[in-house]
Amino acid sequence: MAFGVQYPTSVNITLRLGKAYEITYVRLKFHTSRPESFAIYKRTHAGSPWEPYQYYSASCQRTYGRPEGHYLRPGEDERVAFCTSEFSDISPLSGGNVAFSTLEGRPSAYNFEESPVLQEWVTSTELLISLDRLNTFGDDIFKDPKVLQSYYYAVSDFSVGGRCQCHGHASECGPEEAGRLACRCQHNTTGVDCERCLPFFQDRPWARGTAEAANECVPCNCSGHSEECVFDRDLFRGTGHGGRCLRCRDHTAGPHCERCQEDFYRWSPRTPCQPCDCHPAGSLRLQCDDSGTCACKATVTGWKCDRCLPGFHSLSEGGCRPCTCNPAGSLGTCDPHSGRCPCKENVEGKQCDRCRPGTFNLQPHNPAGCSSCFCFGHSKVCSAAAQFREHHILSDLHQGAEGWRAGSVGGPEHPAQWSPRGLLLNPEGEEELTLPEKFLGDQRFSYGQPITLTFWVPRGGSPLPVRLRLEGAGLALTLRPSSLSGPQDAGQPGEAQLTFQLQETSEDAAPPLPPFHFQQLLANLTALRIRAGGQSASPSETSEGQRSRTLAEGRGTGQVFLTEVRLTSAQRGLSPPASWVETCSCPKGYTGQFCESCAPGYKRETPLGGPYTSCVPCTCNQHGTCDPHTGICLCGHHTEGPSCERCLPGFYGSPFGGRADDCQPCPCPGQSACTAIPESREVVCTHCPPGQRGRRCEICDDGYFGDPLGLSGAPQPCRRCQCSGNVDPNAVGNCDPQSGRCLRCLHNTTGAHCERCEEGFYGSALAPRPADKCTPCSCYPGGSVSEQRPCDPASGQCTCLPHVTGRDCSQCSPGFYDLRPGRGCRSCKCHPLGSQEDRCHPKTGQCPCRPGVEGQACNRCQLGFFGFSIKGCRACRCSPVGAASAQCHENGTCLCRPGFVGYKCEHCQENFFITAGGTHCQECPSCYALVKEEASKLKARLTLMEGWLQGSDCSEPWGPLHALQGEAPRGDVYQGRLLQGAREAFLEQVTGLEGAVKAAREQLRTLSRSVHCARAGTEKTCIQLADLDAVLESSEEEILQAALVLRSLVIPQEGSSQPTTWSHLATEARALARSHRDTTAKIEATARRALVASNTSYALLWSLVEGRVALEAQQELEDRYQEVQAAQKALGTAAAEVLPEAGRALAAAQQADADAALRPASLAAPAALKSEAGALGLKAQALEKTVASREHVVTEAAGVLQATAQAMLRKTEPLTQLRQQARAALTRASSSVQAATVTVTGARTLLADLEGMKQQFPSPKDRATLGRKAGVVRGRLLPDLKKKTKQAERMLGNAASVSSSAKKKGREAKTLAEDSAKLARALLRDGKQEHRRAGRLSSQAQATLRQASRQVLASQTRRQELEEAEQVGAGLRAVERQIWESRTSLEEDVQALLELLARLGSLDTHQAPARALNETQWALERLRLRLSPPGALQGKLRLLEQESKQQELQIQSFENDLAEIRADKRNLEAILQSLPKSCASWR
Repeated sequence: MAFGVQYPTSVNITLRLGKAYEITYVRLKFHTSRPESFAIYKRTHAGSPWEPYQYYSASCQRTYGRPEGHYLRPGEDERVAFCTSEFSDISPLSGGNVAFSTLEGRPSAYNFEESPVLQEWVTSTELLISLDRLNTFGDDIFKDPKVLQSYYYAVSDFSVGGRCQCHGHASECGPEEAGRLACRCQHNTTGVDCERCLPFFQDRPWARGTAEAANECVPCNCSGHSEECVFDRDLFRGTGHGGRCLRCRDHTAGPHCERCQEDFYRWSPRTPCQPCDCHPAGSLRLQCDDSGTCACKATVTGWKCDRCLPGFHSLSEGGCRPCTCNPAGSLGTCDPHSGRCPCKENVEGKQCDRCRPGTFNLQPHNPAGCSSCFCFGHSKVCSAAAQFREHHILSDLHQGAEGWRAGSVGGPEHPAQWSPRGLLLNPEGEEELTLPEKFLGDQRFSYGQPITLTFWVPRGGSPLPVRLRLEGAGLALTLRPSSLSGPQDAGQPGEAQLTFQLQETSEDAAPPLPPFHFQQLLANLTALRIRAGGQSASPSETSEGQRSRTLAEGRGTGQVFLTEVRLTSAQRGLSPPASWVETCSCPKGYTGQFCESCAPGYKRETPLGGPYTSCVPCTCNQHGTCDPHTGICLCGHHTEGPSCERCLPGFYGSPFGGRADDCQPCPCPGQSACTAIPESREVVCTHCPPGQRGRRCEICDDGYFGDPLGLSGAPQPCRRCQCSGNVDPNAVGNCDPQSGRCLRCLHNTTGAHCERCEEGFYGSALAPRPADKCTPCSCYPGGSVSEQRPCDPASGQCTCLPHVTGRDCSQCSPGFYDLRPGRGCRSCKCHPLGSQEDRCHPKTGQCPCRPGVEGQACNRCQLGFFGFSIKGCRACRCSPVGAASAQCHENGTCLCRPGFVGYKCEHCQENFFITAGGTHCQECPSCYALVKEEASKLKARLTLMEGWLQGSDCSEPWGPLHALQGEAPRGDVYQGRLLQGAREAFLEQVTGLEGAVKAAREQLRTLSRSVHCARAGTEKTCIQLADLDAVLESSEEEILQAALVLRSLVIPQEGSSQPTTWSHLATEARALARSHRDTTAKIEATARRALVASNTSYALLWSLVEGRVALEAQQELEDRYQEVQAAQKALGTAAAEVLPEAGRALAAAQQADADAALRPASLAAPAALKSEAGALGLKAQALEKTVASREHVVTEAAGVLQATAQAMLRKTEPLTQLRQQARAALTRASSSVQAATVTVTGARTLLADLEGMKQQFPSPKDRATLGRKAGVVRGRLLPDLKKKTKQAERMLGNAASVSSSAKKKGREAKTLAEDSAKLARALLRDGKQEHRRAGRLSSQAQATLRQASRQVLASQTRRQELEEAEQVGAGLRAVERQIWESRTSLEEDVQALLELLARLGSLDTHQAPARALNETQWALERLRLRLSPPGALQGKLRLLEQESKQQELQIQSFENDLAEIRADKRNLEAILQSLPKSCASWR
């Protein structure tokens, strides 16, 4: 204000928007107090005056001349600026806002889109803020300069709201190429503000776009003939379309280019305009109609009146002239320009009035005009013949159908079914009717003539679609009808006729046959058939044929009959003349009306070629005459041949000289043929007898031997060499020409006639096929006796080392292994009980062990197993807590730790109790021992009384009554008396048992001799017999030892009254007897099963030998054989178990007898000894029965051991073993993964424990406790973690080796499966050969084939098992990969844990434990994130985290409990010291 800035002086602020905008609001914010008076102005476009928008003043009337608070009413001009004092107050002194809305107070604001006034009101390109008067406190009156300087205008914010002025045709605006702001126009508008339509979009006036209607600019409709138009308001008012097109193209005119120009037309609005082009000479005027047709003169036609009417030609100013064409030779009217007539195919001339050369007989009904000359193809010059008249070949089917035949297409024919109405035509069956013989043969005179078929059709019907088929001269074709005639009234029944023209123009094919071939077919017509209901006619058929087809398609359901067939032909006569018969003008060498014969001195070029063959002059070389048909000369002068061109056989010379002595006799044996060499004139024989050669046939031919002329001695005829088919027939010099000895034997054969194999080869030299002849021995050098020693020439069997088998001695016999050169194979020595079979690995000698058995020979139980038997070894299952070792005794009892008892050491013994930790048994206080001792005494006395009562004899005095009064142990005060005859009876039974074993061994030796162990293929049988003999020998030795013990036993008659150990021995003997009875029952059951299996196996084998059972029983036989083998092993095991026990019992009895002999006191035999003797007797009887059963089993099993077919099926057993190994490998791998998972779980548990340490020990006073916890972690958890890690590493290594083994086994299984497949195919071939050789035994052959098929199915099953094994291998590889990844991750985690533990161990009082724990927590968090895999493991980790929290609480509770327990301990110790020492205080 100090500088005069006060009313009436104003300060202006101008805002240039750059283009027109529709302003919504204007907002001002003043840094000082708001002015007392200020105004807002706008400018609509550049250069226009400023228009007031709004006035703000406390003195509106005085300052701006406007009333304050003016309001508009509807209908008033809304472009009025209001004045208000709302924002003119001096307060606030700073930050006052002024807001102006352009539409506020305007009644049309709610209908803005329809108010052009408001649209213009809000439009602005520039805004001006006029600051007119400052607000003061009256200081302007005093004019103090210092005070006035404090008054000024200050605007802190000036904002304008609005949108680009685009009239509703754009959604945005932006800088254009020139840099100015412009709308991005839509709706076919243009301009900076989209204020006008695009040039070609003028069909309606421009309008502003609204929310309800876009008011797009519409393109002009110029029918595609112009791109320029203008808006015509008159046209818009009249038609509703204001776009007038400019410069129409394509000869169009009109406002929309919608019509053609003068002398132009078009078919439709979518087609271009074309000139009328009316011919000025032929049209009446140049303008045409909408179709382009011009108005023509009388004799002119065409759209443009540019051609003559049919029958007229030569268009001129006067019109057209008429044509003059011959109707018989022309196809229609003449050419409208030249007047030349269109002639038929065989017609020529301007008027089509003469035949072409090679044709004759111009006829109007002939489609070709003239008929082609036939003349059998020898002449093209012919004419109509005289002396021939028209003739008809007729078949009236009302009289009969003799000679007619019917049949389906391509099928056999049968006589046609005739009725008085004619022959019924069946269109559905595709039936053919064959005409009789009189219509066949030479029908050349019918060429070009009609054959007419007459039908009887029902009411409203017509003839069927009929085709006529002609066959002959190797040709076949089908004719279509050329005309149809029906009854006068189409609705009435009657006759109809179909006519076929016998000419190539009627052929139902394109292109048709040439005329000559068509006539050639008629000259030898072999079949003429009528077919009803055939294919539709071709599009080129005549109008009559179309009518026939149309009528046929509309026929009713009545029956159609063929009543007559008429064929037009010709024969000699005068009337009526047949002008279609030709007479030919023949060339030289031909004669006859049709040139069908050769002239004298000529012959057919092809002998017997017929009339179509050309005639050539005869050629007989002056040695005879020729036949005109065959051309064969009747030769003389010792000549022969069709032209007498060669000498007779036995003569030589050149017959072409034409002399009688041209041919001379041959000087050859047997007057065979010869020839003369032209150069030397020497005569050479050409047809020597078989086996001879030479100029005079003087030597034998190659492959023959002899001396035919006796040049080296007596004459010998030439004979063929005999080399057994082992020479190359194409080679020369296969045998000696004199002696006949073969010189070039092939296929590894030798001998004078190549009749045997060479040394080192075997087979049949006389086999028909080379592949079946001699084959190299190929003896395996490591298994054969000598590599130079040849094999058997017939079978090829090499001489093998001991226990080596195979044709080439390449493999060990079953039950042997380790093939070494010069030594052979070693015996597997597989234990009969521990191994699954008697064979072992051919390389390592490892026997297949039963479960729980180990050792190369499978002769011992694995660690932790016991009970070595035919079923393998059973797991000890000793208690891990109570047993001192995982290994148990042979009876399955475990060795217990002190304080533990039980079969598996699973219980504490009496007066012991399990500790709280469950790790050992602790003895009860001493008072309990006293009670136990008293109870034991009572039990002993009760047991003694029970024994006395069981063994007492009523006849004897009850001696041991005094024992009840003492406390001596049971058995030490009572002795008995041994029965006198027990030893003799038992010895007699043992002697009988010994004899039975000897008889069994003798029978086994006889069986071994009958098996012939020296033969190949009986190795397994001999091994089984040897094993049985060894078992029987061992049994015999055991029985002899038992007999010797019995014989040396001295039984005392009296005994002393001193205490002895007899009661203990009796108890043991009784238990042993019970065990023997159980064992005997098991042996008897096993023997019965073995007997049944042996009988069944023997019956099956005998049936197999007799051929009653096919090879399909091999699998069942093998199962039975395994049962027999198992039974034998069980018998051997039982005998081995029973006999030593019997020996031990007898030894114990002998020792007891010796002890009793030292005491002379005589006592009665105790009842316990009676029981012992009875048990021994029963055991002897059981042993005798067992040996007898074994003898029977051995006898029956001999038949089973004769089966040699099991070798092939046994090859599939490694597959089963492979699957078991693969499953075991998978189990071990799974165990490894589980162990690794357990290790990882332990590590993560440790992490969780460590993570919770910070929360447990947040204060400095717990540092000592933290150190102790860290020590516990290092001393207890870390070694356990290292131990688990090493276990995981060992498991991983084992899994890798198992996986490699599984892969190797997979490959071996694949090879084995392929061998099985090859073997199955070989069995199939063998089965087929047996079928051919034994045709009479059909049932056996069929059974063999069925077995071969089952082998193929078995091979497929093996292949599937192989695929499963491969899948298992793939799974193991994936497991191996996962395990290695787990191992790597585990090692990294363990390393991180070690670092964390080291960091925790280094904590002391000088470091900040909070910081260290924070770092530890961060490290643990990172480790936890690494150990958070997706899936089930992540869930387990969450569970572990929850458990870790629970463990934290448990640790706190444990510490509290520990403190309480220590306090309780101290209290208990004080109470214990105060208690008396008596045991009564313990409960």
